[in-house]
Amino acid sequence: MRALVLHAPGKWVWEDIQEPDGEGVLVRVQQVGICGTDYQAIRGCQPFFTYPRRLGHEVSVQVLESEGDLAQGMYCAVNPYMFCADCQACKRGDTNCCNELRVLGIHRDGAFTRLMRLPAFSLHPSASLPPAVLALVEPLVVGYHAVKRARISAGDQVLVVGQGPIGLACTLMAKALGADLAVMDIREDRRRSGLRLTERALAPGENREIVVREAFDGDLPVTVIEATGNRASVHQSYQLVAPGGMLVFVGLYVGNFEFDDPDFHRRELTLRASRNGTHDDFCAVMSLLENGTIDPSWFITDRIPFTEVPDRIRSLDGARGCIKAMVDMNAAC
Repeated sequence: MRALVLHAPGKWVWEDIQEPDGEGVLVRVQQVGICGTDYQAIRGCQPFFTYPRRLGHEVSVQVLESEGDLAQGMYCAVNPYMFCADCQACKRGDTNCCNELRVLGIHRDGAFTRLMRLPAFSLHPSASLPPAVLALVEPLVVGYHAVKRARISAGDQVLVVGQGPIGLACTLMAKALGADLAVMDIREDRRRSGLRLTERALAPGENREIVVREAFDGDLPVTVIEATGNRASVHQSYQLVAPGGMLVFVGLYVGNFEFDDPDFHRRELTLRASRNGTHDDFCAVMSLLENGTIDPSWFITDRIPFTEVPDRIRSLDGARGCIKAMVDMNAAC
């Protein structure tokens, strides 16, 4: 069968590979979402990525061989985070912090092929959700985990900085919790996306603090979720947190984060990172989708047949109006 492999930044190669055998549930790949991590790998600026690599970690599949509670024909979302189960973090249940964590499509070959074998624990079946929505579960989990880390309660003043797919996922989850919500993004098209979830979509302006205080009736938000991964934005977001509040980093950049220690103590801030998600997060997001609490189907703005990925994917990187491109694997070779 054919697989699409990224051999170097911008260099795609179609390869003939063997159909998978050995352990795991045999599945047919259905839909694959394109993530910011994928675009970074294509550009050559993803710090955790090695070449050659088969991309694809936002995935839905169909079960081809029954195993346990997984019946042939079931459609499933995939948890792409492969953990060791033996390290200190895993034993605590923090599998997203596993010392040996390997993510499909980043550290291990992903879903840009027709068939895969995956561990049963990584498959989350649904009788009601379509494959395209199931492929959104992984980025939604990232947003869910960030909001969980932020410990948001109904009525909390929350600012989400960045309204790309992960920022939107954070916003969607914060809204579901009843947060007093505003979003910020430098791009007008992304602010428009945020307006689907809140009435307050802010342009940064020359002075972010003034803009944010105007949105919250003179206050600063108790919680700021930083989802841009932009160095300047991250440092500016630190100044937007109310005294006693929390700043959560879900975006990532390579480099140091510095702050004034006396100011940090004076305001008694809490700083948290958020990485990926856990099995329980996947279960929670599946429940929110199936009971209709959230509907992210509008995130999907672009659809690409698998055979057209090498020709079309670069044009979608940063494209205005593109939230999530979804690859239809039914055209797989």
